[in-house]
Amino acid sequence: MRALVCKGRGFDDLAVVDTPAPRAGPGQVVVSVQAATVDFADTLIATGKYQIQVPTPFTPGNNIAGEVVEVGAGVSRFQIGDRVHGMAFVGGFAQRVALLETQLRPTPDDLPADLACLTGAPYRTAYDALVSAARVQAGESVVVLGASGAVGSAAVMIAKALGARVIACASTTDKLDFTSEIGADEVILTATPDFKDRLKTLCPGGVDVVLDMVGGELSEPALRAVGYGGRFVVVGFASGAPARIPLNLPLLKGSKVLGYEIASFEREESLAAHANRDALERLIASGRVRPPITARFDLEQGVEALRHVAGRAKHGIAVMEMG
Repeated sequence: MRALVCKGRGFDDLAVVDTPAPRAGPGQVVVSVQAATVDFADTLIATGKYQIQVPTPFTPGNNIAGEVVEVGAGVSRFQIGDRVHGMAFVGGFAQRVALLETQLRPTPDDLPADLACLTGAPYRTAYDALVSAARVQAGESVVVLGASGAVGSAAVMIAKALGARVIACASTTDKLDFTSEIGADEVILTATPDFKDRLKTLCPGGVDVVLDMVGGELSEPALRAVGYGGRFVVVGFASGAPARIPLNLPLLKGSKVLGYEIASFEREESLAAHANRDALERLIASGRVRPPITARFDLEQGVEALRHVAGRAKHGIAVMEMG
């Protein structure tokens, strides 16, 4: 089979090559991959910058959708021919991947593969962070830092579907135009020197919820704009630097600083995670949330796809289709 293989710790060490096809071990199924998202986290894993180091050589690719072509001993949830989607962590940028059946979910009939793979990490992260961490209510204000990226754009659309007023924050006017197109009510350029004051002007009583995918220098001014009882949810550090915030801010505001990480949430809150997955799939299948696929690549363009997503000009969702 063909697969994108990383032999080192950089984009120059990536190549699409012929490799042996996987076989299903006990509790595993082999999936013929039809589509996979190309996410920022995939670029970090491929270049050795992710918090978990993967021994080389390996095939990156986390969120996949496809069809079961082989089942291993003890598998009870799936059979050959079933449409499935799920999270692989690595291995997804290939024509076939072997996964534990517990890593997969059945794909609804009305959800095509290119949308089913989107219900992996980016959209799960956005939904969980908004619903289970921030507990967003209709009518509340939601500020999304890094709103043009995969998780950020998902958060914009999901927050709108939940009835929130969404303020999208991004680093360029092109990215802000994109967030307006997908439903943001207001937009703010993060490079503006009066970023905090702009947030306060838009939300005179204080922001209800901040989703922070960026970290670095943006976090503190955003937290200062949160109102009494507001929630600040830490999701990631796309800037490359974790935020350092004065803890007197949540003390004085009666606000909450929360963290969300997908693996620990699914491990510790499995019932909520399962309910969230069902709800998210219904939102996308119904058309209430329409993921903006802004770039499509085939497997032979795998290196180009990762370079594209790693670039700061990228916005929306990139999908790799295996053919």
